[in-house]
Amino acid sequence: MGRALLRSGRHMLTFLLMLFSVATVLAQSATVSGRVTDENGDGLPGVTVLVKGTTNGTATGADGAYTLPVTTSDATLVFSFIGYQPQEVQVNNRSTVNVSLAPDSRALEEVVVIGYGTVKKSDLTGSVASVRGEDLTAIPVTNGLEVMQGKVPGLDLTRTSGQAGAGLNFNIRGNRSVNASNQPLILVDGIRYDGPLDVNPNDIASMEVLKDATATAIYGSLGANGVILITTKSGAAGKTRVTLNSYYGIQTRNGYADIMTGPEWVQLRREARRTVGEWDGPEDDERILPPAQFENFQNGIWTEWGEELIGTGSQQNHQIGVSGGSDKINYYFSTEYFNEKGLLANDQLERYSGRMNIGYNLLDNLKLSTNLMYTYRDRDIRRDPLNQANKMSPLGAPYDAEGNLVTFPVGDASTLNPLVDEQPGNYENNDVNRRFFGNLSLDYTPIENLTLTSRFGIDQSNNRNGLFAATNTIETGPNGLSLARAELGNFSRFTWENFANYNKTLSENHELSATLGTSIWSERTEFFSAQGRDLLSSTLLFYNLGATQTAFQLNSSLVERSMASFFGRVNYKLFNKYLFTGVLRTDGSSVLAEGRKWDYFPSASVGWLLKEENFLRDVNFISDLKLRLSYGISGNSQIDPYLTLGGLGRSTYAFDQGTAESPAYGYYPGALPNPNLTWETTATANAGLDFGLFYNRVVGTLDVYQQNTRDLLLERNLPTTTGYERVIDNVGETRNRGVELQLGTINLDQPNGIRWSTDVSFARNKEEVVKLADGVERDLSFGDYGLHVGQPLNVFYDYEKIGIWQSGEEDAAAVNQQNPGDIRVRDQDGDGVITPEDRIVIGNETPDWTLGVTNRLGYKGLELSFMVYARIGQTIISEAAGSYKVDGLENGPMVDYWTPENPTNAYPRPNAGTSRSSTRYYSTLQYVDGSFVKMRDITLAYTFPNAISERLKLARLRAYVTAKNYFILHSEIAPYDPERGGALSFPMTKQMVFGLNLEF
Repeated sequence: MGRALLRSGRHMLTFLLMLFSVATVLAQSATVSGRVTDENGDGLPGVTVLVKGTTNGTATGADGAYTLPVTTSDATLVFSFIGYQPQEVQVNNRSTVNVSLAPDSRALEEVVVIGYGTVKKSDLTGSVASVRGEDLTAIPVTNGLEVMQGKVPGLDLTRTSGQAGAGLNFNIRGNRSVNASNQPLILVDGIRYDGPLDVNPNDIASMEVLKDATATAIYGSLGANGVILITTKSGAAGKTRVTLNSYYGIQTRNGYADIMTGPEWVQLRREARRTVGEWDGPEDDERILPPAQFENFQNGIWTEWGEELIGTGSQQNHQIGVSGGSDKINYYFSTEYFNEKGLLANDQLERYSGRMNIGYNLLDNLKLSTNLMYTYRDRDIRRDPLNQANKMSPLGAPYDAEGNLVTFPVGDASTLNPLVDEQPGNYENNDVNRRFFGNLSLDYTPIENLTLTSRFGIDQSNNRNGLFAATNTIETGPNGLSLARAELGNFSRFTWENFANYNKTLSENHELSATLGTSIWSERTEFFSAQGRDLLSSTLLFYNLGATQTAFQLNSSLVERSMASFFGRVNYKLFNKYLFTGVLRTDGSSVLAEGRKWDYFPSASVGWLLKEENFLRDVNFISDLKLRLSYGISGNSQIDPYLTLGGLGRSTYAFDQGTAESPAYGYYPGALPNPNLTWETTATANAGLDFGLFYNRVVGTLDVYQQNTRDLLLERNLPTTTGYERVIDNVGETRNRGVELQLGTINLDQPNGIRWSTDVSFARNKEEVVKLADGVERDLSFGDYGLHVGQPLNVFYDYEKIGIWQSGEEDAAAVNQQNPGDIRVRDQDGDGVITPEDRIVIGNETPDWTLGVTNRLGYKGLELSFMVYARIGQTIISEAAGSYKVDGLENGPMVDYWTPENPTNAYPRPNAGTSRSSTRYYSTLQYVDGSFVKMRDITLAYTFPNAISERLKLARLRAYVTAKNYFILHSEIAPYDPERGGALSFPMTKQMVFGLNLEF
């Protein structure tokens, strides 16, 4: 009986286990299917369908259908798609779940900052590019503007050097002015900001770049070269947020010229002396080298001086931000410490800054806001030692046997050790700047839809630069008297603006907004300097100039300028698809002539929301489509003040006082006044197309434009009979034409967390001089290369090198009084002789096109992003290529020079009987293709799961590593980094950066 019960129990247990297994299998194999549609009932392909709280998911097919296995009958499905609001739906034992997604109005209503207001991106009629979010903090930078490199089409931006605190070269849509400024207007929270941008990228909410006349016309003459609007962060009602952003990076040299070693330089010297018959073999080395250098060569003693100087630098930044608020007040505070050490000793920048942004609602219709920043910069500036290091003989040692620096290391009393400035007490160049910048504004809303704003801005800074250079330093030279100098500068600019914004939806089919306002600003710059030589003690540095004993110099100056403006703008939207914008601004500038200080700058634009038309409304693969057209005129008066008034020049005379003569000074009319000087004006036409395709998985903007600049503020030659050489006048015309494309794609967005997106920025600009003074085609009096009709502003005008005269071509070379081994240039006019008329435009500094491609890949919390940046078509003057010492007297970069045994076409034969200045066509060696393609940055980041962050009492924890400027993918002059522009001083750097982002 017991056994029977036991057997029955076993059978029952087996049956229950089988039943449970079947039920489990059935549960696991249960599926839910359905279809996802848009607001019009059309199927949405590519919608992510995910079981909430799991990684189990799928994507809809071409018709919006999906099938997904679920493990529980009460599972919740999450439907998400770009451009639509996500939706959560509970299964509730259903096998079919159909969903209709609604458009995400937040994407449609994205707000873009424009002059004196904001506008919905969909209503924008001007050419405006935005940089936001992770793009602002993608790379470590000294100047916040650098984050826009390769992100904004039409903005051509490069770093000037690898020096600590180095500046940027940038323009928007090319250069259009010769003597006036081509620098874009930069505004931080509505107030003009000049100089290096010391705003921490973590404090920036957005950057907008205004490019066409409709976008910039509200700023009149200040916006002639484009406008960059920077909006800093503000607080929001809710819990206080604390953020900490910190990184540390190691800087190393990113490519450099190959400077000759000791044996390589000796071989160059041999060849130079061989050419003039002074060297026949190694036994003659003693004749061609100074005794000390010959001895060092015999003993294998030589130094790569540049390697002794260039080391490892660093860059670090630590920023804390606190934000929050209530219904009554919002606030954002931040503080920052930044430090950059260059590759050379005593090349360093330290920066401390603090920011306070507060908004306070005094009344329901009255708000007081302030955005304030204080910055302290302390910079040690190293005088370039690489010029000395690269040209001096390598046959020497920097230190003696006891480790002491040898001041004259190559056996003469005229060649200084390039390391002398690094010795304590020898050299100091320190620059300290204190800057207070910000604004205070009052917003009053007397009636609905109308806001009156009064804003006062201040930008005040004082600067002290102190220089001391002891004797036997690079600054003073061998046995030169010590130098002490101090410079003080004070700058202040005050801005007061009052404007009104009115926004009204008149009816379902009519929307109106208008802006009306005034702006005045004035600035004052004071400068004082004093210097002397032969300081009593090096310990005094530049703090006691009274202790200098000779060569005293004093200088001071005051420069003032101001501007007053009135402006207005009207935006009108008809039937939710036709957009109209009109802008008018009038400016009065103090720097122009009486009676010509004021001018008007109008613009107009239209936009057409094509997607809202019936013939496109049901075209599903087109998500958005807008056509824009604009035309307007802007002015430029960015020249030095007082040019309309003329000026005096000082001349020194010998004044006889009997037994000794002393200098006496006289003054003469040095600059001719021009009472007719007026505005330089630029007329810009722009056509643009904004589009979104495949449910906004592909979005982009295409712009084509032409800018015609006339009445250039340009110096022109005068007849010698006038007694003056030149006068600045309104003469000449330039033109810029181009095309720009900005593209963003979402390539992958999978339910399992895999994502991949791409951003592309492309620009092509053609810059040319259209007309010069007196109708001439060429004016060689400007700069080193002149101005040429039909060519860009900054060109290289010279002979065209086609090679080197070779053995067997003696007769042909002799026609031009040359020999084999000499530089051969092209006879452009074919008359058989080389004359100045054979010079042509060799190249120009302006790139043909630029391209930036950013890819972002992610899987859950893991992110990988990388950006490729290309700048193609520009010519640069290569210091390395142009530093070939044909006479062999000095060292320089290693080049492929001609010898009878090496019949190259690259560089001429070494010749001790000549020099660089006397070598015909020597300048043709220095022009090289400066095009480059580089991997600007690669970032690998990980955002830790919430479970880990919460365990650490954090709201967010992200760690990352970035390789910046590490790889040059293409260059004709590798390993040198062409972005440096050709110079050998302060080489470009590459950085490996490690960082943390924390939020509490």
